[in-house]
Amino acid sequence: MAESAPVDGLSTPRITTFAIMGCTGNTGTAIIQHLLDTPNVKINAYCRNKAKLFNAMPATRENKKVEVFEGSIQDVDLLARCMQGARAVFLLASTNDNVPGCRISQDLSLATVTALKKLKADSDSFQPPKLVLLSSATVDDYLSRKIPYFRPIMLRAASNVYEDLRRTETFLRAQEDWLTTIYIKPGGLSKDIGRGHKLTLHDEETFLSYVDLAAGMIEAASDTSDQWDGKNVGVINAGRKAKFERSTPATIFFGLIRHYFPFLHPYLP
Repeated sequence: MAESAPVDGLSTPRITTFAIMGCTGNTGTAIIQHLLDTPNVKINAYCRNKAKLFNAMPATRENKKVEVFEGSIQDVDLLARCMQGARAVFLLASTNDNVPGCRISQDLSLATVTALKKLKADSDSFQPPKLVLLSSATVDDYLSRKIPYFRPIMLRAASNVYEDLRRTETFLRAQEDWLTTIYIKPGGLSKDIGRGHKLTLHDEETFLSYVDLAAGMIEAASDTSDQWDGKNVGVINAGRKAKFERSTPATIFFGLIRHYFPFLHPYLP
């Protein structure tokens, strides 16, 4: 966390830095929008293509609250600069497509940890940020216990994505001697307005808007009691559910095709 220097004997407000890894997707843009509306916050946004970010969120262009870090996920120095002084790092890279051999989340987490190890080696006073991983309730036996009939379908329709998330969680939990991670595990997501959210250790809910998911992730990252650290955290609606996501049936259908016939992947939408 960075704090501004005093000016003329008066301290300026404390500025909290958040790093967002994977900022051009639905969750990343929703988190950025929430943080843009939050005072005394700096946003370090990593992306491979800043033009894509600016097109998705014109408000990030030439915005003093936002610093964009563009480049390869293999650029350790770039990622280290992005996370320098951050209170929390949001790990958001994933996909809705059941891509065979998917390791998007693993690659991001490995690169993130490598960059944090560099920061740690470079400074004796290094304080690691809290990591906030976007995962899924479907991979969690307890959170998904109330959907026993639908869960097996989803475990196949997104089998490669979920295996990527499982391996990512195993990797991050192996770093718990020096890194703290919060594992955010929502149910099905929808492009809808925000209606309010709740954090929970006991439930999942489908559908939840990306807007409310983002608010929940920020709440967990900002919590000073550390009650969510190392936990599998659900985000549910505070009131009415989000609307049905119309792309869901097609996503499930093509996900099942990719699960049972992975060789067809190059020919599928």
